Amino acid sequence: MAQVRVNPFQVLAACAADWSRYGRLLDAASREAVRATLAELRSAGANQEATAERAARTLVGALPAEVAAELVREEEPGRFAGAPSAILHEGYGATDLCMLVLDGNPMVGPVLGAIRKRLLSAPAEPWSESADPRLIVLSDEDGRRRLPAFQFEAGTMPWQIVLEIGTVLRADLDPWGAADWWLSGTTWWDGTPADLLGHGRDAEMLGAARALVTADEEA
Repeated sequence: MAQVRVNPFQVLAACAADWSRYGRLLDAASREAVRATLAELRSAGANQEATAERAARTLVGALPAEVAAELVREEEPGRFAGAPSAILHEGYGATDLCMLVLDGNPMVGPVLGAIRKRLLSAPAEPWSESADPRLIVLSDEDGRRRLPAFQFEAGTMPWQIVLEIGTVLRADLDPWGAADWWLSGTTWWDGTPADLLGHGRDAEMLGAARALVTADEEA
């Protein structure tokens, strides 16, 4: 990579677009090195060029030569023109790679990223270590964790039915899927399941959640 002029944001974006493949090619030490440079990139603020280049070099240097060559392409001299967030590959950007590697957040790219933004637009409370582990926890593009506010009956007291359905939907393993269930309109009811909280529909919602899981298991 040292002999080739490249746009590091483009390299990181291309890696994000196919991280399931590239990530498998990194050993534990290399993955940790990539993680460290991406953490630096996330905290670099507006001046990201040097940090992005270091992250891209670390990543490319850890991959097999023939695979690394796929991520490297020649660039024109003004390679840092434009905002880094606008440099995309198939709808993925460097920020998406940070979320994948640092947070294990799968909601990236042009399709799932749009769902992430929609779910994060709902009112939320900051996450704390004292939060019930059955609650849905989402993270934004900077890795900040939050608790969708619909989960709370009053103050920090969660609705019991939210905890029960969270267990059914395995919100600990798939918080985005659980949040989408609560915050999306359905053909079952007018509005969303979250709109039904406090209206005596708990058994009905629990049954719907169980039916969904059973259907998924049988598919």
